[in-house]
Amino acid sequence: MNWITVAVAFAVLDLSLCGHNIHPHFMEWMKKNYKPEEVKQFVRDELITGSFGGGPLKKETHDRPVVFVHGLNNEAGSFWKIARDFDAAGFPPQYLFATTWGRGVEQMNLNVAMACGHVRHIRRWIELVLKYTGANQIDVIGYSMGSPIARKAILGGKCVDEPSVELGPSLQSRIHTYISVAGANQGSHLCMFPFFDICNMKTGLTCNSKFLEDINWFKNYESTYKSFNLASTGDFVVGYMACGKKSSEFAGGHEYKVDGMNHEQTEFDTAAIQLNMLRESTAGLSKSRPSAKSAEEKKKKNAFADVKKYLNSKRRDTRHTEPKKAAVLKSAPAKKDVAPKKPIQKRAPKASPKAAPKATPKAAPKKSPAPKKTDPKKAAPQKKDLKKDVKQPARG
Repeated sequence: MNWITVAVAFAVLDLSLCGHNIHPHFMEWMKKNYKPEEVKQFVRDELITGSFGGGPLKKETHDRPVVFVHGLNNEAGSFWKIARDFDAAGFPPQYLFATTWGRGVEQMNLNVAMACGHVRHIRRWIELVLKYTGANQIDVIGYSMGSPIARKAILGGKCVDEPSVELGPSLQSRIHTYISVAGANQGSHLCMFPFFDICNMKTGLTCNSKFLEDINWFKNYESTYKSFNLASTGDFVVGYMACGKKSSEFAGGHEYKVDGMNHEQTEFDTAAIQLNMLRESTAGLSKSRPSAKSAEEKKKKNAFADVKKYLNSKRRDTRHTEPKKAAVLKSAPAKKDVAPKKPIQKRAPKASPKAAPKATPKAAPKKSPAPKKTDPKKAAPQKKDLKKDVKQPARG
């Protein structure tokens, strides 16, 4: 066997492994609704498993379609273990979707950034899944570097590195649950310096890069129901802490912390936790949070809360009299007009007599001394003249 035969054999072997796992039903739908070059970009046949998903449902389900967004140096086929565990738990495989952004599986390729082309690719894939399934809402799970890319795809707006490119409005209303798994939402502790494309200051994982500032400036836009943050203290790729913050945290994300798992284990060995998060709204219980209380403890808390409300309401009645007045006014609205008139009528006559006597005593002392001084002087001479007039004619 010469070297030409060996080369041909390896080429055939590689070609046999390359392709996709798109269901024929999904493939036909894409060919009818998209251009050939667009279908080629979604399918990514040049990779080992560039994409997967689709197919008609065999039975009714309460689960929603899920879009997986892989991280650095991975591809859609990297989710084979997650898809297997979801299927084993009864999740319909027809509702699992993934495509590949970037160049697929590579070893230590650090010249990859969160460029506008990658964000547009994931956003268009999300829109495609919404159209194909006809679902009102879907779920999105972003892994590692794929988490900030997925969040920007949901956020929309202008691209960070290409401001002239408009992604479109926010897709929040179409996303039910969002999960970040080992996500570099605040950056990576390995990007202490802006080396290589992955750590550049514009679209890299360096602390406070323009891309990270853009997606972290807005809050609570990833989903309508709930967003989760699954992170491990043993993650040495993204790191549990970076830039003085938790690397995977983001506003509105409910943290679920695991201990001892490395980066890849956190991504691909936590399918059960991820599925519980997706099914939390339909299950009715929050199984995804480690601090969730039992049903009995919740009942006790609710009972105590009712008693506390009752006691607080009584205290308010004793401290303030305004609520009692409001109750009387509501029960007898006709008395509202009569009540204010009675005190006004009673006070008016009392005020007028008090004002009159105050005016008279002040004027009386001024007038009374004047006649007392003048009357005795005028009366005395008149009496003397009368006596003289009477006595004189009697003597003669």
